[in-house]
Amino acid sequence: MSYSYPAKVNVPPGLRTLLEGLSRAVVKRRPDYISQFAQLYFAELLRFRTENPTLAIKALVREFNTTKGRPN
Repeated sequence: MSYSYPAKVNVPPGLRTLLEGLSRAVVKRRPDYISQFAQLYFAELLRFRTENPTLAIKALVREFNTTKGRPN
């Protein structure tokens, strides 16, 4: 069975920023279980977003990673 993939994928706006933020947190924290860490990271990021509804996605992720992006 053979699959073909498009040469270029259109990444939705903000997805790259979210994944880069998660990646930076993973590299910095070096969690044992990345999937569990990612779940906690995004849950905390959603809470942070409700506290900071006017921040654009890039500013939101940057601020979150410098202040609160430390899930246990």
